[in-house]
Amino acid sequence: MIVPAARVIRLGAALTGVLAVPAVGLAAVLRGGTGALSAAVGLMIVMAFFGISKVAVGAVARRAPHLLLPAALGTYAAKVALLGVLLVVIQDTEALDLPAFAWSIFAGVFGWMGAELWVATHTRMPFYDPERPGAWDASRRPPV
Repeated sequence: MIVPAARVIRLGAALTGVLAVPAVGLAAVLRGGTGALSAAVGLMIVMAFFGISKVAVGAVARRAPHLLLPAALGTYAAKVALLGVLLVVIQDTEALDLPAFAWSIFAGVFGWMGAELWVATHTRMPFYDPERPGAWDASRRPPV
């Protein structure tokens, strides 16, 4: 069973918002206005990267669960390729402060992974199929 995407997106976005306050403030103090802008852009990229996956894979899980693996791998490959192109484009720009950008992405990724872990461990999922009550029988074990 897939953990509902809406819970992860809400918690991840809230946690990213909470992380944005100290991240942007610290970047502003240490790296100036460019650092603050870079930290904000980095956190927005993290939100988009994780949010797009949850929405796309959740939509496929509801409509065509047999296509879940191709959908997950396809969205991941597309996001990584797009992120790679974005990083190559901005590597020589003066508009972003790359250390502040990188550190905000680092913190944002750990925040989103924590949100996903928290939601996954606090979502109650049944270990049996209520429509087939006799499906799990401890006495029926595979031959050894």
